Amino acid sequence: MQLRELFNEFPVPSGEVIPLALQQLLCEPLDVARDWQRAEQLLQDARAHMPQRLEIPVALYKMYAYSNRFDEALALINEVLLRAAVQDHFSADWRQLDNDSTPWQQASGARRFYLYSLKATGFVCLRKGDIAQAQAVLEKLQLLDPLDQVGGSVVLEMAQRILEQDDIAC
Repeated sequence: MQLRELFNEFPVPSGEVIPLALQQLLCEPLDVARDWQRAEQLLQDARAHMPQRLEIPVALYKMYAYSNRFDEALALINEVLLRAAVQDHFSADWRQLDNDSTPWQQASGARRFYLYSLKATGFVCLRKGDIAQAQAVLEKLQLLDPLDQVGGSVVLEMAQRILEQDDIAC
């Protein structure tokens, strides 16, 4: 995969002049499985060149979450939640949101990044062992995204299975 593939859904605007250094960076192969440190550096470089693009911190927080770097993942997740909320003019605090906060059924752009990052919050909380927080976030996600556009139901089912196992163990 090339770094540019992170932007398939939200391409760099066609009329925008892209500096040569950034064009070269976007053509770099990104292989997390074989060269994690290089992939992280490429993403950090891309972030420096395109700080407005939310795809980059999303890619980084996914890498961190799967590498058990939970605090770094949550910091980036929170950054994406805040930036997406600011871009789309709704509260960044998921606890304050409801169906009327924004048109959630049209989850594209900043709204989609927000919903996806709520899912990521739930996932990271599960991995950290904070099941109650994960369930609260994922239940809110289910309320905001009843069409399951970002696949939050899968992570919610994981949380519910863990809670059921804990109930059985007691």
